[in-house]
Amino acid sequence: MDRNVGLWIDHKQAFAIWNHDGKVEVIPSQIEPPAHYSGGTRLGGKQTSKADSELHSNDRFRLQLNKYYQQVISVLKSADSIFIMGPGEAKIEFEKAIKKNKELQRRILKVETTAKMTKNQMIAYVKKFYKSRANT
Repeated sequence: MDRNVGLWIDHKQAFAIWNHDGKVEVIPSQIEPPAHYSGGTRLGGKQTSKADSELHSNDRFRLQLNKYYQQVISVLKSADSIFIMGPGEAKIEFEKAIKKNKELQRRILKVETTAKMTKNQMIAYVKKFYKSRANT
């Protein structure tokens, strides 16, 4: 049996939609959004920068993001083919992360920008994608 999967992903969560049975696995990210700092503060007549705090926050965000992508990759290990979709930059970042795994890299069929969708819309979209590939 073909284990084709469609993956809708953003920074908040991912949905792995298995084409053969329509099963949907939800993978929450648990990522804290990066903090945004502006300027510095004046303490004792000296201008101080919040750059160290911002760099630390960005490093923490990147580590959490990588951990999240590894969780998603572990769900996709048994997939024969992978169709990646999503609204933002997470799909591109995830594609880069998955390309570090030579075995899974060959299974990526397409990466596509899509809007936010309901679960039923995701299932229908993945079924339509794989059906159109079977007809060609």
